[in-house]
Amino acid sequence: MPSSSPPARNGGEVAAAGEGERKKAVGRRLVGVMLLLRLASLCFAVSAAAFAATDGAALRLAPFRFLLAANAIVAVYSAFEVAAAAWEVASGGTLLPEAMQLWFDFGHDQGFGYMALAAAAAAAREAATCGSHGGGGGAMSGGTACVQGDIAVGLGFAGFAAVAAAAVATGYRLACFLATGSRSPASPSSSPY
Repeated sequence: MPSSSPPARNGGEVAAAGEGERKKAVGRRLVGVMLLLRLASLCFAVSAAAFAATDGAALRLAPFRFLLAANAIVAVYSAFEVAAAAWEVASGGTLLPEAMQLWFDFGHDQGFGYMALAAAAAAAREAATCGSHGGGGGAMSGGTACVQGDIAVGLGFAGFAAVAAAAVATGYRLACFLATGSRSPASPSSSPY
Protein backbone atom coordinates (compact mmCIF):
# COMPACT_ATOMS: atom_id res chain seq x y z
CA MET A 1 0.00 0.00 0.00
CA PRO A 2 1.43 3.46 -0.87
CA SER A 3 2.47 5.93 1.80
CA SER A 4 -0.26 8.35 2.93
CA SER A 5 2.13 11.29 3.30
CA PRO A 6 2.90 13.32 0.21
CA PRO A 7 6.48 13.25 -1.03
CA ALA A 8 8.73 16.01 0.21
CA ARG A 9 9.44 18.77 -2.23
CA ASN A 10 13.01 19.98 -2.64
CA GLY A 11 14.21 17.68 0.15
CA GLY A 12 12.04 19.34 2.83
CA GLU A 13 12.07 16.38 5.23
CA VAL A 14 15.77 15.85 4.75
CA ALA A 15 16.43 19.55 5.40
CA ALA A 16 14.28 19.47 8.55
CA ALA A 17 16.14 16.42 9.85
CA GLY A 18 19.48 18.09 9.08
CA GLU A 19 18.42 21.23 10.95
CA GLY A 20 17.54 19.19 14.05
CA GLU A 21 20.92 17.46 13.99
CA ARG A 22 22.67 20.82 13.60
CA LYS A 23 20.86 22.22 16.65
CA LYS A 24 21.77 19.12 18.70
CA ALA A 25 25.42 19.55 17.73
CA VAL A 26 25.29 23.20 18.83
CA GLY A 27 23.83 22.12 22.20
CA ARG A 28 26.58 19.50 22.68
CA ARG A 29 29.26 22.04 21.80
CA LEU A 30 27.85 24.54 24.27
CA VAL A 31 27.96 21.96 27.08
CA GLY A 32 31.57 21.13 26.14
CA VAL A 33 32.53 24.80 26.16
CA MET A 34 30.87 25.22 29.55
CA LEU A 35 32.87 22.29 30.90
CA LEU A 36 36.09 23.93 29.69
CA LEU A 37 35.08 27.27 31.23
CA ARG A 38 34.30 25.55 34.53
CA LEU A 39 37.70 23.82 34.48
CA ALA A 40 39.40 27.13 33.74
CA SER A 41 37.62 28.91 36.59
CA LEU A 42 38.52 26.04 38.94
CA CYS A 43 42.21 26.18 37.97
CA PHE A 44 42.44 29.97 38.21
CA ALA A 45 40.58 30.13 41.54
CA VAL A 46 42.68 27.38 43.12
CA SER A 47 45.88 29.01 41.86
CA ALA A 48 44.88 32.47 43.09
CA ALA A 49 43.94 31.08 46.49
CA ALA A 50 47.22 29.15 46.69
CA PHE A 51 49.32 32.21 45.81
CA ALA A 52 47.39 34.36 48.28
CA ALA A 53 47.63 31.72 51.04
CA THR A 54 51.36 31.15 50.78
CA ASP A 55 52.29 34.81 51.06
CA GLY A 56 52.38 35.44 54.81
CA ALA A 57 53.11 39.15 54.42
CA ALA A 58 50.09 39.65 52.19
CA LEU A 59 47.79 37.74 54.52
CA ARG A 60 48.32 40.43 57.14
CA LEU A 61 46.29 42.70 54.84
CA ALA A 62 42.50 42.40 54.74
CA PRO A 63 42.18 42.64 50.91
CA PHE A 64 44.43 39.61 50.44
CA ARG A 65 42.50 37.63 53.05
CA PHE A 66 39.34 38.56 51.10
CA LEU A 67 41.04 37.42 47.88
CA LEU A 68 41.96 34.11 49.51
CA ALA A 69 38.47 33.52 50.90
CA ALA A 70 36.65 34.55 47.71
CA ASN A 71 38.81 32.37 45.49
CA ALA A 72 38.48 29.41 47.85
CA ILE A 73 34.68 29.75 47.65
CA VAL A 74 34.78 30.12 43.85
CA ALA A 75 37.04 27.03 43.66
CA VAL A 76 34.58 24.91 45.65
CA TYR A 77 31.67 26.15 43.54
CA SER A 78 33.65 25.55 40.33
CA ALA A 79 34.49 22.00 41.43
CA PHE A 80 30.78 21.30 41.86
CA GLU A 81 30.03 22.85 38.47
CA VAL A 82 32.81 20.83 36.78
CA ALA A 83 31.17 17.67 38.15
CA ALA A 84 27.73 18.85 37.01
CA ALA A 85 29.00 19.73 33.53
CA ALA A 86 30.86 16.41 33.23
CA TRP A 87 27.67 14.62 34.26
CA GLU A 88 25.73 16.51 31.59
CA VAL A 89 28.33 15.70 28.92
CA ALA A 90 28.30 12.01 29.89
CA SER A 91 24.58 11.46 30.45
CA GLY A 92 22.88 14.27 28.57
CA GLY A 93 20.87 15.25 31.66
CA THR A 94 21.33 17.69 34.51
CA LEU A 95 22.07 16.79 38.15
CA LEU A 96 19.14 18.82 39.44
CA PRO A 97 15.76 19.19 37.73
CA GLU A 98 16.33 21.21 34.55
CA ALA A 99 14.71 24.49 35.63
CA MET A 100 16.36 24.41 39.04
CA GLN A 101 19.79 23.61 37.54
CA LEU A 102 19.59 26.48 35.05
CA TRP A 103 18.57 29.06 37.65
CA PHE A 104 21.13 27.67 40.13
CA ASP A 105 23.94 27.92 37.58
CA PHE A 106 23.02 31.41 36.35
CA GLY A 107 22.41 32.89 39.81
CA HIS A 108 25.53 31.46 41.36
CA ASP A 109 27.69 32.39 38.37
CA GLN A 110 26.51 35.98 38.79
CA GLY A 111 27.01 36.10 42.55
CA PHE A 112 30.35 34.32 42.72
CA GLY A 113 31.64 36.15 39.66
CA TYR A 114 31.01 39.54 41.22
CA MET A 115 32.49 38.36 44.51
CA ALA A 116 35.68 37.24 42.71
CA LEU A 117 35.84 40.57 40.88
CA ALA A 118 35.41 42.57 44.09
CA ALA A 119 38.11 40.58 45.86
CA ALA A 120 40.57 40.90 42.98
CA ALA A 121 39.90 44.64 42.69
CA ALA A 122 40.41 45.21 46.42
CA ALA A 123 43.64 43.21 46.41
CA ALA A 124 44.81 44.97 43.23
CA ARG A 125 44.51 48.33 44.95
CA GLU A 126 46.61 47.06 47.82
CA ALA A 127 49.11 45.39 45.48
CA ALA A 128 49.57 48.68 43.64
CA THR A 129 51.00 50.17 46.83
CA CYS A 130 53.26 47.18 47.44
CA GLY A 131 56.64 48.11 48.76
CA SER A 132 55.68 51.64 49.71
CA HIS A 133 55.56 52.37 53.41
CA GLY A 134 52.87 55.00 53.10
CA GLY A 135 50.03 53.08 51.44
CA GLY A 136 49.58 49.66 52.99
CA GLY A 137 51.34 50.25 56.26
CA GLY A 138 54.45 48.51 54.95
CA ALA A 139 53.05 45.01 55.53
CA MET A 140 54.38 43.84 52.18
CA SER A 141 58.02 44.85 52.11
CA GLY A 142 58.60 44.29 48.40
CA GLY A 143 60.49 41.74 46.33
CA THR A 144 58.95 38.29 46.11
CA ALA A 145 56.01 39.23 48.34
CA CYS A 146 54.95 41.90 45.84
CA VAL A 147 55.39 39.57 42.87
CA GLN A 148 53.43 36.82 44.60
CA GLY A 149 50.66 39.28 45.46
CA ASP A 150 50.54 40.51 41.87
CA ILE A 151 50.29 36.94 40.59
CA ALA A 152 47.45 36.18 43.02
CA VAL A 153 45.59 39.28 41.85
CA GLY A 154 46.11 38.43 38.18
CA LEU A 155 44.88 34.87 38.70
CA GLY A 156 41.89 36.24 40.63
CA PHE A 157 40.95 38.44 37.65
CA ALA A 158 41.43 35.47 35.29
CA GLY A 159 39.14 33.38 37.50
CA PHE A 160 36.53 36.12 37.33
CA ALA A 161 36.82 36.21 33.53
CA ALA A 162 36.21 32.45 33.31
CA VAL A 163 33.18 32.65 35.64
CA ALA A 164 31.85 35.66 33.69
CA ALA A 165 32.16 33.76 30.39
CA ALA A 166 30.35 30.80 31.98
CA ALA A 167 27.64 33.23 33.15
CA VAL A 168 27.12 34.34 29.55
CA ALA A 169 26.71 30.70 28.48
CA THR A 170 24.35 29.88 31.37
CA GLY A 171 22.39 33.04 30.60
CA TYR A 172 21.97 31.85 27.02
CA ARG A 173 20.82 28.43 28.21
CA LEU A 174 18.37 30.03 30.64
CA ALA A 175 17.00 32.29 27.89
CA CYS A 176 16.54 29.24 25.64
CA PHE A 177 14.73 27.47 28.45
CA LEU A 178 12.42 30.40 29.09
CA ALA A 179 11.69 30.79 25.37
CA THR A 180 11.37 27.14 24.33
CA GLY A 181 11.09 25.05 27.50
CA SER A 182 14.45 23.38 26.84
CA ARG A 183 17.98 24.33 27.93
CA SER A 184 19.16 24.20 24.33
CA PRO A 185 17.36 25.04 21.12
CA ALA A 186 18.02 21.45 20.02
CA SER A 187 14.95 19.62 21.26
CA PRO A 188 11.27 20.44 21.35
CA SER A 189 9.67 21.44 24.60
CA SER A 190 8.91 18.62 26.97
CA SER A 191 8.84 20.80 30.05
CA PRO A 192 5.57 21.86 31.67
CA TYR A 193 7.01 25.37 32.14
